[in-house]
Amino acid sequence: MDMLVAIIYILIGLAALAFGGDILVNGAVSLAKKWGISEAVIGLTIVAIGTSMPELVVSIMASVSGQSELAIGNILGTNIVNYFFILGVIIFMVPVTLTRTNKWIDLPISAMSAVLLLILISDMFLEGASINSLGRIDGIVFVFLAVLYIIFSVKYDFLAEKPVGGEIEKVASPMKAWLWVIGGCVVLYLGWNVLIEGSVNLATLAGLSESFIGLTIIAIGTSAPELMTGIVAAKKGKASIAVGNIIGSSTLNILVILGLSAVVHPLTFLPGSYFDILLNILAPLSVIALFHMRPRKILDRPVGIILITLYILYLLLMIFFRTV
Repeated sequence: MDMLVAIIYILIGLAALAFGGDILVNGAVSLAKKWGISEAVIGLTIVAIGTSMPELVVSIMASVSGQSELAIGNILGTNIVNYFFILGVIIFMVPVTLTRTNKWIDLPISAMSAVLLLILISDMFLEGASINSLGRIDGIVFVFLAVLYIIFSVKYDFLAEKPVGGEIEKVASPMKAWLWVIGGCVVLYLGWNVLIEGSVNLATLAGLSESFIGLTIIAIGTSAPELMTGIVAAKKGKASIAVGNIIGSSTLNILVILGLSAVVHPLTFLPGSYFDILLNILAPLSVIALFHMRPRKILDRPVGIILITLYILYLLLMIFFRTV
């Protein structure tokens, strides 16, 4: 593949991601209105699952082939991209507020899922084992907890008091809304594939190292559906979907995708994973802290700049100092 073809692939991939994100958000909003649940919960569940398809495919394929490092690094790295880079970009574009559920339930659960992961893989410290691993039973527990979390989120939202009135929006039929959601997920996945292929080839032709490609293009590329869907949602004034998508995707990445990957094949964790897990714990807690530190209790442009800067610092740390 020459450089011009690689650039064309990248442009096609970005266009597909934008289009897929647009129809996915439209379908998700219609389903939320039809079912009488909040857009935030739709973002936490349906949209989060749809935009996590690339992570699922990469991690399951890596697990099947016994490449634990790729499966683990894909998920932990993607979550760091989600909370620092993608959420930072969205907040930089559009001020965002956190719902009561985001602050006291969703973000803490996201952090606790990473804490649970840290405990379950500490076999060498807790049991004197020769390696740290996430076994099949651990994976089953993770998937079970994910199901409970989704059920709880939907039930809690049904019981919560909804605002009355407001602008009346056109709502698609359930069939059309589901077609938008499924079609959006498919287009996002295809666009991600084309974008990754073009980006990796362009970077290789430019003489960039494999480690740099992995830490930047693959990590951000795997999160491209979340990024484009979040930007589309924010521009449509649906910031709750954008925030819910980031939180839900990050939580389900650990509970569902790492869980299923461990069920397929037990995952072995290297010492370097502890730092990434720690960041997965601190990231959602940092969002809560930054929210409460702002005078107007809103995530605005300065917060977005802080989050993006933190991701750049993490990236530089990984490039220059990471050995395992």
